[in-house]
Amino acid sequence: MRNSLPAQGQLILEAADETADGIVFRVRAKHSPRCPTCLQCRVSYHSRYVRRMRDLPWQGRQVEIHLQTRRFRCRNKECDRKIFAERLPAVATPKARETTRLCEIVGLVGYALGGLPGERLLNRLGIKSSDDTVLRRVKTRKRGSSQAPARVLSVDDWAWRKKQRYGTMLMDLERSQVIDLLPVRSADSFAEWLGLHPEVEVITRDRSSLYADGGRQGAPSAVQITDRYHLVSNLSEAVERDIQQLQIDARKQLTKSEARERGKTNKLTLVEARRQRCRQARYQRYMTVHELHREGQTQLQIADKVGINAETVARWLNAPAFPERRIRSDRRRDQALFLQSRERGLQPSLTRTHYSAGRVSALLTMPPKTLSAVQKRHLEAFLRFCPKAHELRGSFSSSAQ
Repeated sequence: MRNSLPAQGQLILEAADETADGIVFRVRAKHSPRCPTCLQCRVSYHSRYVRRMRDLPWQGRQVEIHLQTRRFRCRNKECDRKIFAERLPAVATPKARETTRLCEIVGLVGYALGGLPGERLLNRLGIKSSDDTVLRRVKTRKRGSSQAPARVLSVDDWAWRKKQRYGTMLMDLERSQVIDLLPVRSADSFAEWLGLHPEVEVITRDRSSLYADGGRQGAPSAVQITDRYHLVSNLSEAVERDIQQLQIDARKQLTKSEARERGKTNKLTLVEARRQRCRQARYQRYMTVHELHREGQTQLQIADKVGINAETVARWLNAPAFPERRIRSDRRRDQALFLQSRERGLQPSLTRTHYSAGRVSALLTMPPKTLSAVQKRHLEAFLRFCPKAHELRGSFSSSAQ
């Protein structure tokens, strides 16, 4: 049991009692007293009291330390402090009801999980604590830790409430640690923070002009670069749009070739007929949206009348032409189309005609050596369906090098 005490070299175990609530260790300090103000040992005994502190659980049971704390008088006449209690910073901070190591554990759990999830995990581990206490330990841990100056700073936004209110997150890339959170997202607040931290030499950010202006105002000598995450994210989005357009063009070519094979037969398959009916209904709603907009109605009013989402109304009004719906890849649908074409006496194409643009763009942006055998076959099948994608893959490979 002596080996389980905090700061073993500073405490003497006098007794260990088992109670209904847990285990109680009765200890006392064995170091010589020293005045915390003048740091002299010229003291005399005054009184004592029992200080109770919670410690880490032992075998799932609560542990409480009863420390016999002594009070002393300082005999230095020039010292302002007359009476003081002995302090053990390795065991607990002054006036704390928990040991230092217990506070560190609670702070680490709160930093990783948050208030309520941290409370549930700590109670499961045998440490009784509330969500408010967990958050207080996180804040105390941040204030007490001395932070080294940030030389390479990353700045991005974070959401108080998505699409309504945002703040600014600042991170030290050399230590991979968040160092500060600003309550608002503005160039002035970022410039003000940089003015208080002149040690920043490099700023990594997204392509937004807001943080660029704040960086120029607060740290004009710092080098601003676009971080790798936003570069890869923007590149993936651009590649995904190109892949969608390539698939549309390839399907048009495939449709023309199949139409020539049909000859005089103009009968549509069940899948194609249903697809055309859905497109016609969607096109009528698209025209209704534009008519109501020309009449001066708002987007919310149009959404209520047409029966669609307000975001869809905004997207249709900003679109240069009627947006065709993306068709997801469905093997059962492709197989049904293949069997229907066989029944009509045609020679259907065995080529897959629908691919996930997100998956293909991710495969194109990945290094070829990291692709698995399944991923390589999927990418090769897409390149056979869209031969023009070879140019896109080549341009991306050259830019990555």
